Amino acid sequence: MVKLNKENLLNNINNSDDLYQLKKVLDKAFVVLKSYIDNSSDFLNPHELSLAKSILNSLDIGYSFDGGYDDYEYGVVNMYPSFLHGPKSESICAMKFPTIFGIKHKDVLGSLIGLGIDRRKIGDILIGKEFTYFFVKIEIKDFILYNLKKISNYNVKVCLKESTDVLPIKEYFYKDIVTSSLRLDTFLSQALNLSRSKIYDIISKDLVKVNFTPENKVSYKLKESDVISVKKYGRIIFHKILKTTKKDKYLCQIKIPK
Repeated sequence: MVKLNKENLLNNINNSDDLYQLKKVLDKAFVVLKSYIDNSSDFLNPHELSLAKSILNSLDIGYSFDGGYDDYEYGVVNMYPSFLHGPKSESICAMKFPTIFGIKHKDVLGSLIGLGIDRRKIGDILIGKEFTYFFVKIEIKDFILYNLKKISNYNVKVCLKESTDVLPIKEYFYKDIVTSSLRLDTFLSQALNLSRSKIYDIISKDLVKVNFTPENKVSYKLKESDVISVKKYGRIIFHKILKTTKKDKYLCQIKIPK
């Protein structure tokens, strides 16, 4: 086997968080190359999955992405020897509990992390009318079954998703905004109804991510479908430009996860 240089493969990755996660992916990939066994990453965001794909294409291994359902956001990379058609075993599983009115995404995530679980072992969380589903690495399945008894102040009974279950569809609030520019600071000022000075302060303190990558340039130009995450304010998706007004402003539609 040709000796591979990890540093060369990661040469184009500048962000420290990206670099840390991709090093972990490569470590697992090298185990596959050396030992001819399946391996899988922890959960990665879409940006990280895209970076992983570009790197893994340079290696002589097979790989696939999986988030537990078709419309996933956070997914894992399943890696396996190139002579196989896919991984031999599942790397993630879906769990559920009866939905309780008032429990939100952050409550579920917070309760899981409160058990000492690494955030990267947890994938998407879907809150439906009857059941709330969440995806985790399969190695922590039993730990959750035995230890997750409360979410927020409510008792819950967690079990595994059944094969006949129909997962809830992601739901959003839609809102139209008018902005004079697609600059990050101007756009966020309108989307969050905050002053430009407040937005400048938020961006300059590295509290904003665009497409899951930290962004501290107020002049960054957004485009349709960009995902903007603002610490303490949540996530905004730049859905589309509806039209340009007579005063050359943009009428944009944003969507916010419920």
